[in-house]
Amino acid sequence: MKKSVLSIALAGIIFSTGSFAAGLGLSQIGTAESVATAGAAGVTNNRDASATITNAAGLSGISDNSTVIGIQYLNVGNEFERDNDDATSKGESDLFMPHLSYAQRLNEEWVVGISAHSAGGLGMEYSNGLTGGAGNKSLVDSNMIAIMNLTTSAAYQVNEQLSLGGSLIAQYATVKSEFSGLNNHEIKDDNWAPSFALSAMYQLNETTHLGMTYNYGAKHELDMDGFGIVDLNWPQMVEIGVQHQLTDDLAIMANANWQQWSRFGDDYKDTYGVGVALSYQLQDWTLQTGASIDSSPLDANNRGHALPLDQQWRVGFGGHKTLSNGMVLGLAYQYQSLGNAEITNHGLTDGYYENNRVHFITGSLSF
Repeated sequence: MKKSVLSIALAGIIFSTGSFAAGLGLSQIGTAESVATAGAAGVTNNRDASATITNAAGLSGISDNSTVIGIQYLNVGNEFERDNDDATSKGESDLFMPHLSYAQRLNEEWVVGISAHSAGGLGMEYSNGLTGGAGNKSLVDSNMIAIMNLTTSAAYQVNEQLSLGGSLIAQYATVKSEFSGLNNHEIKDDNWAPSFALSAMYQLNETTHLGMTYNYGAKHELDMDGFGIVDLNWPQMVEIGVQHQLTDDLAIMANANWQQWSRFGDDYKDTYGVGVALSYQLQDWTLQTGASIDSSPLDANNRGHALPLDQQWRVGFGGHKTLSNGMVLGLAYQYQSLGNAEITNHGLTDGYYENNRVHFITGSLSF
């Protein structure tokens, strides 16, 4: 009995980790621009030190040095309705994710950068436990997954049109689940794993440039108490994007990405995503908005409860103001839908999610 309850909780963690990361972990990086543009502007960013994360080759656009400080607040919520008795469990959590990046030009060809940011992380506490309903013991009371990256990057200017970039990444992952179904058990572990990224930026002409990046994805091994070693493989990812200056004041950005979630397990599918964003210069203000969508890595019969994601879509807006001292202050909001996330393979906890969403509020300062 104990092993059965533990298995359900652990399965929820393992299944949800992949779907969580595919939907959230690789689009918002804790800056106002990334949140306002729903992640669509990152791969073509050649304006500040946050390119250390999104496209190292973009660091070549920095004239001297750049610092970016950001913090994003997430409010995550959902309601799960069980099929067998219509019992409802409500989950909600509040989280803060930081961002810090710095870049320095060394000479005409080389720029280097370093960053620390939350690459992913969500937690959920259920008001009735996962099963809900009076008389039913909770299988899962709370879940938490957190991913943080420490990244060092370098950009090399090959010629006037082309720059290349590379990054070395140290990724920290921690997973924890608590449930009171039997003896208030807790499952948790954490570790560090290496990864790397390669990137390029190409200036087609005075108004258009392209960006491309490849991220290998870290491979973690977590010792989940009596269940042995569990593999948690961050996906490989390829992203391409374009930025075009339509007028002196208006620019459009678009991106597309592929994430190899099939390497996480046999039940997983690779995901695909696209996004588009606009940026408008209004005197001291830069106004931005964007939207993006990602496919689901899981079907209903292999989706877990801990972080229940489906096909996701995002819409964001925000602005940056250049202050009198030259610093740029940004503020942005984004709404993200995580889909209905139907679950059909967990017996008593089969059902679907409603109001499955995330609110992002992000502030950043660059100088």
